[in-house]
Amino acid sequence: MMGVNKMGEKYGLLTEEKVLEELIRRRLPCQQRVHIGDLEVDILVGQRICVEVDGYYHAMKGKISKDAAKEKQLESLGYVVLRITSSEVKNRRRLREFASKVQEAYERERSYEQAQRDTSLTHSLPQEKLQQLRAQLEAEKAKQKKKQPVKARELTEEELFFKAVEDLSKRGRK
Repeated sequence: MMGVNKMGEKYGLLTEEKVLEELIRRRLPCQQRVHIGDLEVDILVGQRICVEVDGYYHAMKGKISKDAAKEKQLESLGYVVLRITSSEVKNRRRLREFASKVQEAYERERSYEQAQRDTSLTHSLPQEKLQQLRAQLEAEKAKQKKKQPVKARELTEEELFFKAVEDLSKRGRK
């Protein structure tokens, strides 16, 4: 019985490796066997996407409820959990479709993080106050533009030549 379990674990790692290879091929940041609290995740993509690779043993009665509890706990912590079965991993098209889902979730995560960074400074300000600050900044920019002297554009070599000829001809007329 011990040999069957070890073979199952080894097979599970092989299917996990195939998923990992596909995600890395898409240049997604992945970590394998990550611990989140007392839970272990097969693959963590980015900061919040958990990929679980389910082998045949995940279909056993006790394992199904454990997987559901694990998924619920991860989701309550703000993680997205995506699952793929070992039979889907064997199918190249299914594996690619799954990797596309993971990639979409990662891109949504990055967009959300970027939006959070963009709004973090102004989030706590009342919108009215924020509009006033924007108006002040625009007014200051307009004043700066008026104050700055207009720079004469630099003349090209051809224009300099003609200007020199013109100056010489003016001297000659005097």
